[in-house]
Amino acid sequence: MTRAFPDGFIWGSATAAHQVEGGNVNSDFWAMEHAQPSLFVEPSDDATDQYHRFADDMAILSAIGLNAYRFSVEWARIQPEPDVWSEAALDHYQRCVFACLERGITPVVTLQHFTLPRWVARRGGFHDPEFPDLFARYAERAAGRLQGVPIWCTINELNVPLLFTGGLVKGRAKHPDRYAAAEAALGGPIHGCFVFADETRLKTIGVRAHRKAYDAVKAARPEARVGLTLSIAEEVAEPGGEATREARLRRHYLDFMGDLGGDDFIGVQTYTRVTSKADGTAGPREGAPLTTMRYEDWPPAVAACCRWTWAQTGAPVIVTESGLAEPGDLRRGDYVEEVLTHLQAACAQGVPIGGYFYWSLLDNFEWFYGYAQKFGLVAVDRATQRRFIKPSALRLGAIARANALPA
Repeated sequence: MTRAFPDGFIWGSATAAHQVEGGNVNSDFWAMEHAQPSLFVEPSDDATDQYHRFADDMAILSAIGLNAYRFSVEWARIQPEPDVWSEAALDHYQRCVFACLERGITPVVTLQHFTLPRWVARRGGFHDPEFPDLFARYAERAAGRLQGVPIWCTINELNVPLLFTGGLVKGRAKHPDRYAAAEAALGGPIHGCFVFADETRLKTIGVRAHRKAYDAVKAARPEARVGLTLSIAEEVAEPGGEATREARLRRHYLDFMGDLGGDDFIGVQTYTRVTSKADGTAGPREGAPLTTMRYEDWPPAVAACCRWTWAQTGAPVIVTESGLAEPGDLRRGDYVEEVLTHLQAACAQGVPIGGYFYWSLLDNFEWFYGYAQKFGLVAVDRATQRRFIKPSALRLGAIARANALPA
């Protein structure tokens, strides 16, 4: 049996601007990170300084053997105030696109990856009825200006606020003084920050914003492929937990998918599976191995979510994120190969999967968790910003070059 992937399969890695660029001073996250007391373990500060090292990082990605890079452009840099458009920021991101193209790397651009300009958050973010128009205007400006981008993601993980406020975030947010400090720094309510947005607004205003941004990008770049990404876990149930599982499927995923069948693709972002239990709770399977993010280590989940998403929507899928957090690099290579073994089988069965992007290229700023969580193919010494390629990166690169799993 062949272990090859389809011709034209995209092999990439991914990052988000705020997590790698550094100095994102006009964003809502920057404001909240520096509030005291803070919801964050630590601030992003210089991050991995990719704003100044983008071309060098593309040299590393190419040397690894990958042929695509998914990165986000930062709205807070491009439109730092309501009536201010930064040509310098747009020039910078055009240079980033060219740095990809010069090395044969396909640039994949995300328009909004969690962060918002502070002025947008102050207006209410995804709670602002005018948000879809504001976002579409930004999408139109970015897509009209940036040449050479064949694939665009509008909003990263529109459903993630339903999932993101568990664990450490929920624990730190129990303290009213942290919320109050964040709101004071934002100059508005906490729900102005995307990850704290209300479920109903995400499913109405958020979906409208995606649709308007889709149309704006298509108007500027008719040849481009445009889609939304969702955070999707493989959902399973123990006996007695079936009702909980069905409710989770509906609330977390299906309610967002009804209007996505007409998109050029859906970005599937899968890290784990979740087991619904008879007592109404859901989480890792009892006794299962866990990553440092407390996710169940379950490589088959990625292919399972691609199959399920395609069955629900009929839209082609791209794995726009998938990765493993661990302190070293002992498990990552095996994990990636196991993920890809299941993914290749799904491709062979006819599931239209267009590519795989490992999260992430660099060990970076993992939002509320700070820098302790290590997802990267490349380690970063933040004192010197030196990069160190991990063995797992070379294993993934060998598969990518061959477009096939090892025999």
